[in-house]
Amino acid sequence: MAKKEIQSQEHFSIETLKEKNRTPDAVYQGMCAANGWQRGKMVSQEEYRQAHQRFLNTIIGGGRK
Repeated sequence: MAKKEIQSQEHFSIETLKEKNRTPDAVYQGMCAANGWQRGKMVSQEEYRQAHQRFLNTIIGGGRK
């Protein structure tokens, strides 16, 4: 269990995770803009996954009221 926790907290560059997760360029660029990430940013796999889901679930343009 402890070994799995350590692995889940391992940090990778966002470019590495983009390739590993096969994130499309447009989604990757949007995630970077939305999170203020720049080239070389180091995050865990879980942080990347959460940012990806947040970005995909965001309504473009803020929606209508």
